[in-house]
Amino acid sequence: MGTILLNLKKRLYIYVAVDFVIALFVGTMFDIRNINIKAISLIAVFIMLYPMLTGMMIEKVKKAGRNYKLIFLTLLFAFFVASGTAFILSRTVFANNPQLALGIILVGAIPCSNMLIGWSGIADASVENALVIAVAGLLLIPFLSPLLVKINGGPIIPINTGKLMQSLLIYILIPLIFGYFTRREIIRQKGMPYFMKIKKYFPGVSAIGILLIIFFSVAKVATVVIRHPSVFIQVAAGLFIYYIVQTFLSVLTAKLFRLGYAGGMILILGATASSQAISLALAATMFGSMTVFALSFKPILQVLYIMFLIYALGPKIRKFLGESKDEKS
Repeated sequence: MGTILLNLKKRLYIYVAVDFVIALFVGTMFDIRNINIKAISLIAVFIMLYPMLTGMMIEKVKKAGRNYKLIFLTLLFAFFVASGTAFILSRTVFANNPQLALGIILVGAIPCSNMLIGWSGIADASVENALVIAVAGLLLIPFLSPLLVKINGGPIIPINTGKLMQSLLIYILIPLIFGYFTRREIIRQKGMPYFMKIKKYFPGVSAIGILLIIFFSVAKVATVVIRHPSVFIQVAAGLFIYYIVQTFLSVLTAKLFRLGYAGGMILILGATASSQAISLALAATMFGSMTVFALSFKPILQVLYIMFLIYALGPKIRKFLGESKDEKS
């Protein structure tokens, strides 16, 4: 079982792609339009977020990261600049489809959380600062994201900001509390080495929840998607434009503020990546199936783009940004 969970984490984009195709096939072969995916989503949301928040060591925030300029800039990009980019795309690329427009708005309003830590480690960036930014972003999501979605998406689809905030608080607060006490109890009974040993399996468990939501959400709109394949191209084009614009702006900002590679890569990753689990959970329980469809397509593109960003563009970005004063010292 452990091997399967590790494989899910390592090759999530492949599993998402297979899940996506199977869901399209099942949705065209069987009529599942009347299935209440919100009930399924509530279970899947907990499966997604509980392991993620159990593994996040919030207690370490006080000891990690002192680069307040980097933290401020990354959060600024992750919430406000990203939302601005998403707003423009919602009125241009997705102007003809309100639910797809809402999908890109959710991408911009709900930034990356724990995945920022993982990507930062892979990119040889500042993991300590990534931890602080990830936790700060997670705690700000219930308060900032509903306002950003309301401002950017209100004219497209009427949004109840209070209900949105309440939902996000529930999605984050309940798994966070359960995760905190679970983590504390495991460490108390088994010790920190045991916790660190099993922590590597948590992302795989979260992936199961993601796959559940994607399967039922895509299957429900399969007939519409098959009849209108241009929706694939539209979603892919919009997301790639979003990633490219965010990368361009964040690289220039990192250079302007002399963040160096280690700090600059944090800013770039924080500006481009977004939380798959929380945005999917919100879409599946509050919005239409086509919004979920747009978001379910995102993990495949996001993983491919970020891998390209780290491995193909990484050396060029490192050369362009150089080292910061903190890195030299």
